Amino acid sequence: MGNCIIAGARGSQGVVPSSMYSRRNSSESIESDVASKHATQKNMIRYFRCIEEIEKTTTGIVNLYNEAADVVDKTDEFKIILESMQTRLYDLHQNLLTLFKLSIYKIDFSVRERKDLAKKILVLVKELWKDTKETVEGNPFGFNNIESKIEILVKYTDDLTKLI
Repeated sequence: MGNCIIAGARGSQGVVPSSMYSRRNSSESIESDVASKHATQKNMIRYFRCIEEIEKTTTGIVNLYNEAADVVDKTDEFKIILESMQTRLYDLHQNLLTLFKLSIYKIDFSVRERKDLAKKILVLVKELWKDTKETVEGNPFGFNNIESKIEILVKYTDDLTKLI
């Protein structure tokens, strides 16, 4: 494949040129470049697939939360489910980073709004990760914090997918 890095969700075949990760394209320059380059059809497909992956991963996180709520009294099974949720949160984090990188392309009129929503989701994912970790370690209030943040995550993800 040459000078490329595999990016995206675990099952995707997304390829991002390694120059996207070079020091020249630091997070600040990527931050300033929103919809500044013309998108090829391949970039547009990757962008919308990334949004689909974000939606699917969020659904998976909600399902895992509901499973965990059913077995909250069974310590071992509960911890295994929460660890699975952490894996899904990591996947969501990676999908959001890919969306940031693809937002430099002119794809539709809502690229900037989607990027702003993705930033909010990214902050929420980091908080959810922390709360999930604390819950696994024994924090009795962590699970309630997770519930409220998952509700916000679902709302933000829904907004992200419905933007036109």
